[in-house]
Amino acid sequence: MLNNSTFKKLLFLIVGTGFLISCDSEYNSIGADIVDDNDHFGFIKNDGASIVAFNQKTNAVQSNNLPVNPLGVFNNGIFGKTTANFVTQVELKSENPTFREVPSVEKIKSVVLNVPYFATYLETGTDGSNKYELDSIYGNIENKLKLKVYENGYYLRDFDPNGGFVENQKFYSDQNAVFNSVKGQQLNDSGIVEQNDLFVFSPAEHVTQQEGGKVLREAPSMRLDLNKQFFYNKLIAGSSNLVNNNVFKNYFRGLYFQVEEINGSAMSMLDFSKGTITMTYEDKKIKIVNGEEVDDGVQEKTIVLNLKGNTVSLLDYTPTTASQTYDNIVANPVSGDQKLYLKGGNGSVAMIDLFGGGNSAELEALRAQAISGNWLINEANLVFYVDQPVMLNNFEPNRIYVYNAKDNRPLTDYLFDVTVNGAKPKYAKRVFGGTAKLTGKIGDNDRRAIQYKVRITEHIKNVLFKDSTNVRLGVAVTEDISKSTSMSLRTPQTAFTKVPLSSVMNPLGTVLYGTAPVPSNEDKRLKLEIYYTKPN
Repeated sequence: MLNNSTFKKLLFLIVGTGFLISCDSEYNSIGADIVDDNDHFGFIKNDGASIVAFNQKTNAVQSNNLPVNPLGVFNNGIFGKTTANFVTQVELKSENPTFREVPSVEKIKSVVLNVPYFATYLETGTDGSNKYELDSIYGNIENKLKLKVYENGYYLRDFDPNGGFVENQKFYSDQNAVFNSVKGQQLNDSGIVEQNDLFVFSPAEHVTQQEGGKVLREAPSMRLDLNKQFFYNKLIAGSSNLVNNNVFKNYFRGLYFQVEEINGSAMSMLDFSKGTITMTYEDKKIKIVNGEEVDDGVQEKTIVLNLKGNTVSLLDYTPTTASQTYDNIVANPVSGDQKLYLKGGNGSVAMIDLFGGGNSAELEALRAQAISGNWLINEANLVFYVDQPVMLNNFEPNRIYVYNAKDNRPLTDYLFDVTVNGAKPKYAKRVFGGTAKLTGKIGDNDRRAIQYKVRITEHIKNVLFKDSTNVRLGVAVTEDISKSTSMSLRTPQTAFTKVPLSSVMNPLGTVLYGTAPVPSNEDKRLKLEIYYTKPN
């Protein structure tokens, strides 16, 4: 549509200038269809036939060695219920420890597993106690779970024997039954039921009375007492297997965390790599007298095992009454889908074909127009609108991520954006965007996602002016925008074979309006907006 009115000229001038000087992620869309002002400024808003977006289920995904992992049960409304278990190897902090005289299990004072939570300090009370708030908790934090920590019986190889021990071994999100079938002894068998049968993700700090009346206060964490006899047998009686970590990891194959819902969902994201098992024990103390070792009573020692090595996130999906629409998605890659269902884990992503896909006639015509007119692309965005009625009672992801789905690589705009946020790394790459635009004001408790906008300016420039391939784009939820690598599908599909690692890490989902017509919400269809300047 061509509009030469003075009002439109002024409007485009204001908008174009504003976009050049501002990185603000919240804005108001203007124009409709294709608007080309007279001689200087232009704005294209493509939707409908110009963009085709459709759903793709990922099903089981590669889930080994993720930076953070979910643990718990999460009923995500329209996205069904996910039970997240976890397996990890363990390593000796110090290899080949020596024991002088530890004749029985009675010499072991404690064996404690500790995995820190993502917690934010709030305040210190008048009694010196500290108050925290846990981050990355989904569901109701007060809901209890059955938590069992077993000896893992399945060896987590570094390399795949089917690939000639050259390729890294892949493990997948649907392998819970494999690990469950070979699990060993339950290790968190304390009589304190809050550590097993009635476990809760507690924001309370740990308080320990030390000698001399001193009080030790530590940030919230999963802290479990483990079976002393097992670790006496494994570490002390079997000390010949502690010579190095290669031997040790085959001898003690790690831990298998298994959860079960009791009275509602609760799930936490955890960095298990910061976890430890600390065995505290008494051993003979010696001193040197005239060059010889002599007994000097007993001393307290520790052996520390780090929760490091190979890991697997195990995600069991259970359909619910609320998830029937999601479970029965039938993708339409030709004309696109009305709704886009993005879900992390073994969930779903969306594929996007711009300009009809590939080197279409539409794209070639636009290229010719842009090149002959010497257009300067000021900004290009993909604008996604949330289906708010559907998402009203669901947890919403903070961010989505658009990527090159053909080559499983980040877009140029992602790579060019070097903005950081030291306090909240998840808010880095602010110019690239993808962060939810919310209702209300900062500080409101009931803010909801309205829109996600992702900047693809450099990508559009390359497609129009550098004859770059108009590759298919993917869009997924993201847990951490700094993670741009990909993970394989267990069953590769025609449209795609991998998904972003950041999506596998995220348990949340959202419903966005797609590109197929929705009569009651035409203005909320997915849009590509291009702002450009034409020279004098």
